[in-house]
Amino acid sequence: MIKDVVGFRNELDKINEWWITKRVKEAESFPEKRDVFQVVKDELETRRSLIILGPRRVGKSVLVKQTIEFLIKNRVDPRNILYYSLDDPTLFTYCDSLIKDIFDYFLENIAGEGKKYVFFDEAHSYKNWYKWIKSYYDKRLDVKFVLSGSSSLALQKDANRHLRGRTLEIEMYPLSFREFLKLYGVKIEKFGLEAIREFDEFKIKGIWNKAGDAFKEYLLVGGFPEWFEIRKEENPLDKWFKRLINDVPKKAIYEDIANLFGIKSPKLLELIFTFIAANQSKVMAYETINDVVKLDRGTLINYLNFLKNSYLIVEILKFAGVKEQMKAKKKFLVIDQGLRNAVLKDYEVKEDNIGFIIENLIGTKLFCYSKQNGKNLFYWKNSNEVDFVIGRKELLPVEVKYKNRIEKKDLKSLLVFLEKLNCKKGLLITKDLFKKEEIGKKEILFIPAWLFLLIC
Repeated sequence: MIKDVVGFRNELDKINEWWITKRVKEAESFPEKRDVFQVVKDELETRRSLIILGPRRVGKSVLVKQTIEFLIKNRVDPRNILYYSLDDPTLFTYCDSLIKDIFDYFLENIAGEGKKYVFFDEAHSYKNWYKWIKSYYDKRLDVKFVLSGSSSLALQKDANRHLRGRTLEIEMYPLSFREFLKLYGVKIEKFGLEAIREFDEFKIKGIWNKAGDAFKEYLLVGGFPEWFEIRKEENPLDKWFKRLINDVPKKAIYEDIANLFGIKSPKLLELIFTFIAANQSKVMAYETINDVVKLDRGTLINYLNFLKNSYLIVEILKFAGVKEQMKAKKKFLVIDQGLRNAVLKDYEVKEDNIGFIIENLIGTKLFCYSKQNGKNLFYWKNSNEVDFVIGRKELLPVEVKYKNRIEKKDLKSLLVFLEKLNCKKGLLITKDLFKKEEIGKKEILFIPAWLFLLIC
């Protein structure tokens, strides 16, 4: 029930500016589209509710506003588009049942004929959000719901339990290097792994001349889009690292996770995250992490799951049978390199940390690719070790050797894997070496790290 209709309507009008202006200011301020925009656009006319997931400050709200702008430009009546962020307390003072009151008022007093589009941001922050979405969905109203949130555990768990078959989840990650370049002002034609095989030294040099400076910056600041709002300010790096810490891990841990799951000691979560940031890309047992926080194993695993499902860390399993995999050590990555640098106060990329930085970047690139393409990602280890193995039926091993000179011994692990698993091709990620080498019946493709990060 709405207690103050006038106040309620005034606030809704402010938030949904396009009802009056037919413009979306935030979308106009950020015209460059992320790759995920095309996925969202393609799903707008399906019946399923969309759930957009990703870490805080990754650009989910901007994506939503760009989608609203797209709808208006494609002749959807602006008054048939509703937006509200469910972590905004503004309307709580005007009504009793937030989602019901907003939606019912929208249908009865604002929307006209035709399909309606309803966007609820930060849905995970509103208890029992799924009950209302299910209720409206099952009434077969001509309404497309698009929801977003920063906690995949909360949203996916509720969606899987109560909205099975009614939703499609889309994950959004920090900027890829290609997306970073676009915001940097450099556009490079898209290419895949097979196309790289045909590149020559002249073409690679041309791409590096465009992308080299941005690559060095990307290694340091990472892929959260807000960097481009402050990079020209005075002392931008100091401001950026402080903002990153406060806006991403602090809020994810002390607000999202602590509130959603009733964590009494969120400081322990922060300690785990900091430890993983300091040891990113290393293969570790749970017991190694637990030396820092002294939790029972079950609680530690729960805490790690909270960090994973808040898009702060990635856990990579060993390529092995299920039983061995469960017992084996895990490889941990931080989802964004700038985040890791901010937490550890690394204000420059140095020789003693660049190897782990590059491995982490390659790992998160492969992780995002595997999630988007239905593939699996592992590391492999027996007496030899391969950094990453991607695939399902057809496996591709990827080894990272970011050094000035590649020697024969650097190929050993790849060749052992190719022989044991009967694979034909492997990738060696290098500092600047680019070539293709046939060794017996096996092929090794040497690719500079910056070039690999540009693959679509």
